[in-house]
Amino acid sequence: MKRSAAALAGPTLAATVLAATLAGCGSLTGHTTAAAKSASASSSAASVATASKASCAALASWNQRGQAAVKALYADTGALTADAQANNAKAVVSAGRKLTSDAIAAATLPVPPVGAASWKTLTAAYAAAGTALAQGNATGAVPQLQQGNTAISEFSTLTAKCSSSS
Repeated sequence: MKRSAAALAGPTLAATVLAATLAGCGSLTGHTTAAAKSASASSSAASVATASKASCAALASWNQRGQAAVKALYADTGALTADAQANNAKAVVSAGRKLTSDAIAAATLPVPPVGAASWKTLTAAYAAAGTALAQGNATGAVPQLQQGNTAISEFSTLTAKCSSSS
């Protein structure tokens, strides 16, 4: 999947705004959990790993199906952000159901050859966040959204290394 750091900044920032909005925070830095800080530190260390040429070749094949799942998850978190910022609780619940559905569908794909750990983390975290949102528990969804945001950013960074090394 070819995505530049600049292209990733928009969805990642939007997802961060979503988490802050759902938590009722006045700013993006006003509500950060210890788990999110820990996940961010561990993901930074994990993203240092470089993918092998064989893994990158296998990723190109995986992307034929997986890229649509990644795009769906970015779209879902973008929709959630817009709905949360508009204070549209009914739409947030609906978007939570969609996020759950898309995360579960993504989790049923074969594990990608690059970024497998972050893929598993992001699908599980987004499924949990979507479930919490669908049940009207926006505050309970925040830690999972933050974990999913960190993991999708890590996954995108790792897979971008394949694009830049080819």
